[in-house]
Amino acid sequence: MAAYLNRTISLVTGQTGPNNNDDKNSTATDTVDDSRHNLSLQTSASSTSANFNPMIYQTNDKSPLQIFVRAKKKINDIYGEIEEYVLETTTFINALHADAEIVDKAERELFESYVFKVAAIREVLQRDHMKVAFFGRTSNGKSSVINAMLREKILPSGIGHTTNCFCQVEGSDGGEAYLMKEGSDEKLNVVNIKQLANALCQEKLCESSLVRIFWPRERCSLLRDDVVFVDSPGVDVSANLDDWIDNHCLNADVFVLVLNAESTMTRAEKQFFHTVSQKLSKPNIFILNNRWDASANEPEFQESVKSQHTERCIDFLTKELKVSNEKEAAERVFFVSARETLQARIEESKGNPPHLGAIAEGFQIRYFEFQDFERKFEECISQSAVKTKFQQHSSRGKSVSGDMRSMLDNIYERITIFRNLKQDQKNLLTERIQGTETQMMQVTREMKMKIHNMVEEVEEKVSKALNEEIWRLGVLIDEFNMPFHPERLVLNIYKKELNAHVESGLGSNLRARLSMALAMNVESAQNEMTDRMHALVPNEQLVTNSSKMVVRTQPFEMLYSLNCQNLCADFQEDLEFKFSWGIAAMIQRFTGKVRERSKKQTPALINRQSSIGHTVVTPVSTPVETTPVCLLPTPGVVGGITP
Repeated sequence: MAAYLNRTISLVTGQTGPNNNDDKNSTATDTVDDSRHNLSLQTSASSTSANFNPMIYQTNDKSPLQIFVRAKKKINDIYGEIEEYVLETTTFINALHADAEIVDKAERELFESYVFKVAAIREVLQRDHMKVAFFGRTSNGKSSVINAMLREKILPSGIGHTTNCFCQVEGSDGGEAYLMKEGSDEKLNVVNIKQLANALCQEKLCESSLVRIFWPRERCSLLRDDVVFVDSPGVDVSANLDDWIDNHCLNADVFVLVLNAESTMTRAEKQFFHTVSQKLSKPNIFILNNRWDASANEPEFQESVKSQHTERCIDFLTKELKVSNEKEAAERVFFVSARETLQARIEESKGNPPHLGAIAEGFQIRYFEFQDFERKFEECISQSAVKTKFQQHSSRGKSVSGDMRSMLDNIYERITIFRNLKQDQKNLLTERIQGTETQMMQVTREMKMKIHNMVEEVEEKVSKALNEEIWRLGVLIDEFNMPFHPERLVLNIYKKELNAHVESGLGSNLRARLSMALAMNVESAQNEMTDRMHALVPNEQLVTNSSKMVVRTQPFEMLYSLNCQNLCADFQEDLEFKFSWGIAAMIQRFTGKVRERSKKQTPALINRQSSIGHTVVTPVSTPVETTPVCLLPTPGVVGGITP
């Protein structure tokens, strides 16, 4: 009793600690004792209430419910960062080239599943709220307690209004109230409480069905702080309690057992919470002995009845349910009048003192008792909700982050091994390419030298063969059978045909003597080049790219272009008859002029023959640069061509 008085005095004086002045304690005690025997408390309560400032026990910023609100915002922010991290990681993983064989299909699908998992958790977090469920026998005042806590008559209560199903009151962002039945998304407008009562009474609903009532948040501070109230039918109306618990109680943070202070706790009420304690490890249970205002009619039995109820409630929580110790249980048993508190708060909302809603003596004590219940209820539900609602999500968030980190560590290890392997391959290929380039340069130099030597050899052979053929020009000229005529027109044709005959004969003779040997030398050099180049290419690449190599199918052919027409273009023929054995000829032959002229003509003839011997012999694809070639007549032949 002393603890109860100290708690009441603390609420009245604004002090929460146990160390109060003795004078204040004795004065308050005397005041409470006097209130049991006379009506002077009404006057005292009136004077006290006149100076009473209508407000919530704690301001909204300091309310314990803000713990849940801040925790909800914090965990939503954390999951927002997790979702961003998961999306970035999944996008990066999907961007990896499939041919790299770093991330397999199963890992990609697992990363994508984390995206949907985090999104689902965020959606649940947006809907998470603190949930309190009220249970008790029919007409014990469960709806009245909810209305008193919400400071407004939201749920129908009173004579003729019995809750026949589960009613869940939660906040809505709009300015209008509405309700939704289970299994339907249709919003039914609610204009007033009478209409809501009629709607609930007219509907033939199962006792385990749920009706959700959405009330504007701006009209109730508890709804603004994400508190959801669940009103239930009486536990004595149905024996199927398991369905109730499974459908509506497993996610409740706090249970409030509303008893009728005019009677004792029944077996049905105890059985319900025994079932709850079996399904939940340690439920948070508050016990409200409602209608305590009736005790004012029999003040002589008030303390004994209260002690009896308190003892039974503590034994029920500690010995039967074993959900708390005696100290905690004593702090969770309250004696209130919900109807009286609701009337007082309605008067407060009108600007009137709360005592105008009093029903009987002792209103102030019962009113502060209800406020004490609300304060401890808020502390308990905020802590419990943070633990039950967010602890699992926090663990799942850590699990998702840990799993993704583990997978990324494994991928990083594989990438490191893969990168080192590719780096070794790169170094090996670089060394091979450098070696191949060195060998390629060496082969190129050797082949260029071989081609140069081959060209010199060809020039030497062609020069030698051409010199030999020049000394045999007489045979080619003798084979020319075209009739000769001194006329200028006929003579030009004769010269042209003679040059063509000589050119054809020399070319034919050179091909017969040199083409076969030159072709064999060229083919040998080509085969050597091919073999040397094949040696620089790996066998597997050589086999793979063999179809892309173009091999020359035409045989190598040597062409000899002499162009005798141009070589003999500067020759002037002398067709005058000269008697070789005449006196003048004989004298000139034996004179020095003849010898001198012979010396001058001999080098010219040698040079002309040398130029003919160095005529370039090239294949078809190489242009030939020719030098003049002369046709030397046989000395002493009459009608011959002389320079």
